[in-house]
Amino acid sequence: MGAAIRLPASSPIDVVEDPDNASPSSRTRSIWLLQLVLAASVIVTVIMVQALQPQLFGAWTFSAGVIMIIALTAVTLVVPWRRVSRNAVVLVPLLDLIGIGLLAYGSEMRFGFFWVFPVTWIASHYSLLHLGGALGTVGAIILIDANLNGPTPFTALRLLVVMLSLTFIGLTTYLTARQNNAFKNLLRRQAARLQSTLQRVTGQERRVSEMLNGLDTGIARLSSDGEVLALNDTYVTLYAVDRDDPKRPGASVEYATLRGEPLAEPDRPFMRAARGEQFEDERVWLYDTRGQWHALSASTRRLTSSDDEPATTLLIIHDVTALIEAERAREQIATVVSHELRNPLTAIIGHADLLLDHADLPARVREQIEVIDNAGQRMQKLISEILAGSRARSDESSAQNAADVRRVVDASVESFRPASDGRRIAILVDVPGDLPLVGDAFRLRQAFDNILSNAIKYTPGGGTVRISATRSDDRLVVAFADTGVGISPADLPRIFDPYFRTQSARESPTPGTGLGMGIVRDIVEQQGGTLDVDSEQGTGTTVTVTLPIETEA
Repeated sequence: MGAAIRLPASSPIDVVEDPDNASPSSRTRSIWLLQLVLAASVIVTVIMVQALQPQLFGAWTFSAGVIMIIALTAVTLVVPWRRVSRNAVVLVPLLDLIGIGLLAYGSEMRFGFFWVFPVTWIASHYSLLHLGGALGTVGAIILIDANLNGPTPFTALRLLVVMLSLTFIGLTTYLTARQNNAFKNLLRRQAARLQSTLQRVTGQERRVSEMLNGLDTGIARLSSDGEVLALNDTYVTLYAVDRDDPKRPGASVEYATLRGEPLAEPDRPFMRAARGEQFEDERVWLYDTRGQWHALSASTRRLTSSDDEPATTLLIIHDVTALIEAERAREQIATVVSHELRNPLTAIIGHADLLLDHADLPARVREQIEVIDNAGQRMQKLISEILAGSRARSDESSAQNAADVRRVVDASVESFRPASDGRRIAILVDVPGDLPLVGDAFRLRQAFDNILSNAIKYTPGGGTVRISATRSDDRLVVAFADTGVGISPADLPRIFDPYFRTQSARESPTPGTGLGMGIVRDIVEQQGGTLDVDSEQGTGTTVTVTLPIETEA
């Protein structure tokens, strides 16, 4: 049996059944079906014989053949095939061959056509070796019949015709069964791959859904005809939408403005997105079911689609309430602080003007009072900018005029001269007088003041601050080098962070807010320049401002 071809696992005869399962499986049902078809055919033939040639029942072989097939059928119906091995099952069609041989004995093999049933059975579910054994059994039965009943001129022809016919039927059935099994295995593998792909896609969709539900942004995906394909939890919660009927307006109400008129249904972002409209950062106000107002920013995105997938639109809802409230709070604080600072500044500038009216003031005193007056005027201009609006508006309205770098540096040094003299810090200026540029001189003065102020504050008494400027092609480089405490390598990357102070600054008695360098960098970048800081702890710091000769307005 080693040379036999094994059946594919999909053959019903090969299925291993669960002994504890009382219901018949595919293997048992297949055995029943194959045997019952043969038994039914034999019974129909017996009925016809009884009507047409009842004398055949006088031959004991005919009756024995009928009884044997019916008995095998009864045994087939009661045997628990789940406990029977595959090799034992093949005995049933082999015994059917013998029963059919008895049925056809002495009748010139007129009932030999029934051999087609067991031969087909064996060819469908067993190897070529089993098929050869079945054909050999049929040939032996024909030869035995010929020898016992006497050979006739047609014995050899009958043997040849029957064997050729059964061989052809058996081989055809065998090949067809193997092809069918091969197709079944192929389909099973393809189905397994499709199932694996489906599970993977389902898992990806689940992960994407979980990710979208974890966002604090409302997202709705709509088809080209306005059908809702997906809503994340944030959108459902924000709008109080019924998931069973997502096209129905939610319990939350949209308004065009805060406490204004409700939006008409066609003007709602959802309906506009359902119509395929494209919009960006559309502001609406939402009054939710808890009685709270939300400022929303609505945008749409057209999602790319493949040939077999229709186009879809993504509606994105951002809740910008916190941003608006923070902006309002910032503006309110800026307004209050600026307003409160104006009063003492007005008094300082007014008294400085009164002092300057005295003609008998010493030159040194007059010079110091003029520095106070100029500083007060600059502070008033800064406050006016804050009151006029945000920094962006101030930047947009900044004047881009011709500026002399030497004059800006001299004005800054002059304003800090008393502080440097009081700490015995020498300020050395090496700036040529022919370094003009197009920019905002007022904002540059603010940046230079911050840099020079830090240099003086963190340079010990007796130190030096050197200011130099050079021109290279279309760039202007201004460097502020001090001999101060310096900055550690760990703190250097964070000096532009708001409210961050280096360890050296925290250990010094000089107060500070940690905002200066960030402001300086913003001003320099607004002028189209760059800011670089090099420092070595205990040696000093060099701040380099690189500016274009001409900046874009």
